[in-house]
Amino acid sequence: MTFALEPEGAAVLAEVAELVGSYGREEILALRAEVETLGAERHAESFHRELAKRNLLAIGLPEPWGRSAGPTERYALHEALDAAGLPTYSLELNETMAGMIARRGRPELVAEHLPKLLAGEWTYAGGYSEPEAGSDLLALRTRAVREGEEYVVTGTKLWTSSAHLADWIVTIVRTDPESQRHRGLSILVIDAKAPGVTIDAVPVVGGWRVNAVSFDQVRVPASHLLGEENRGWAVLSQALTDERTMSFGGRESRLLLARLIHRWAATQEDVDDVRAEALGDLVVELEIERLLNLRAAALGERGEDAAAEASISKVFGSELAQRTAEWVDAVLSTDVDKGCHPLSTDVDKGCHPLSTSTGAGPAADPLIADAGQALRTSTAFTIIGGTSEVQRNVVADRGLGLPR
Repeated sequence: MTFALEPEGAAVLAEVAELVGSYGREEILALRAEVETLGAERHAESFHRELAKRNLLAIGLPEPWGRSAGPTERYALHEALDAAGLPTYSLELNETMAGMIARRGRPELVAEHLPKLLAGEWTYAGGYSEPEAGSDLLALRTRAVREGEEYVVTGTKLWTSSAHLADWIVTIVRTDPESQRHRGLSILVIDAKAPGVTIDAVPVVGGWRVNAVSFDQVRVPASHLLGEENRGWAVLSQALTDERTMSFGGRESRLLLARLIHRWAATQEDVDDVRAEALGDLVVELEIERLLNLRAAALGERGEDAAAEASISKVFGSELAQRTAEWVDAVLSTDVDKGCHPLSTDVDKGCHPLSTSTGAGPAADPLIADAGQALRTSTAFTIIGGTSEVQRNVVADRGLGLPR
């Protein structure tokens, strides 16, 4: 058995390697500043435009839009970018939206949106969760009433990441008021700047903003429906499965551990048995997380249902990311608590140099700062994309065939 990519996939990764190599320390710091300014999770518009210029925003789409890349190649692309610490949230989000529009959109909608999307000119947000329908998405209340060639949308969405930067919000609504749960739902592509759309910031512990989006009698052309009316859950389910085959924190965790190991190796620090064993356990678990993602991708390559496998990798990866961030943060905090100055080079008393930068305090050390950020960010990983409780239900239903 070989896990090597086909020549086309290898060519894509060679392009990505060249892109990654063009970002040095100063360029990465500039991207981080841009992310902070925009207030969005791992999103920098300049990097998004660079991905668009290289035709990397949706490589899974068929030609002429994309490169007909399979799930494994897509995973390899994301892994290479995340391993370099580059901001990939807009790639993940717009890739998902491009797939939904290409597969389920009317020809005129596809012709209007895909060129703009792939050129990086239009960006998208997903309007799924609501104040009363977060972990239980099927309890959503946002309604859309058909009036001639338009839908009139009323309701509120919450946790709508990047909505304040988006041109369009792909929104799940209830079009059959008598329906329940997954029946009677539809997907609409809504202009984020249409009359009646209000976007309010909701700050989160990770340091960015999500958004509350209100729709007050918003009129949406009927041609902006994805798939069939009242059958939108099937459209969204496929998109969610595609999302869950990507890593939820695993790649970022591997980068965090690699940086810690690099620091220890550079300072030739003796690592006690307790730390070494904990580190080894995390490394093994992170490799398992990677293989779980690759298994889900392989099922997708064969056209098989990967819903259960995607949910398994999502639960395992998101919970592992939390444990990894907690451990790294605790290790670095313990080093500081030993009485070492955060920038100390006094190894004789058990300290080690935490940075070659100037300044004082833990904030002056990039690894300590990033470990703290990872700890805050990872708290959301078991919630976004469907909570761990929901994922376990998917595994029980779709994977094990257990009764509801």
